[in-house]
Amino acid sequence: MLALSLPILNALLGGIINPLVNAWVMYKKDKLTTQEAGFEAATKSDAAVMQAALAAEARNNALKIQVYGHFINRAVMWVAGFPAALHFGLVFVDTVLAAKVFYGAAVLGVPKLPAPYDNYEWAIVTSFFLVQGVHLGTSNVSAWLGKSKSA
Repeated sequence: MLALSLPILNALLGGIINPLVNAWVMYKKDKLTTQEAGFEAATKSDAAVMQAALAAEARNNALKIQVYGHFINRAVMWVAGFPAALHFGLVFVDTVLAAKVFYGAAVLGVPKLPAPYDNYEWAIVTSFFLVQGVHLGTSNVSAWLGKSKSA
């Protein structure tokens, strides 16, 4: 209905509606073009960050192969890492079994280490055996999407 009445209104108002509609259409087109350019820039930036992270991870893995493959590192892992990991694992299993769901009391009877030494054991276990977490932060695309919602 509106589309049918626009030519009549345009003829009555002496050509004022066409320039207004054209200006509004150009504004919307420019807005969409700017948003597309922002998205493209964000994706290119994310791709560069991911490529840099991948290259750093490859260098880190090559260094790990050199370090972990050495005889001294393996000896240190067996002398320092294995007993700490074994004790930590036994305390963990004993704590899980002592839950009220299972037995309600300590089954293995493995005591925890006293105050400063339990932190040392945790540091040893995590330094030798903990898997590196992956977190690159918020991506530029998700930041752009958050900004584009308010626009």
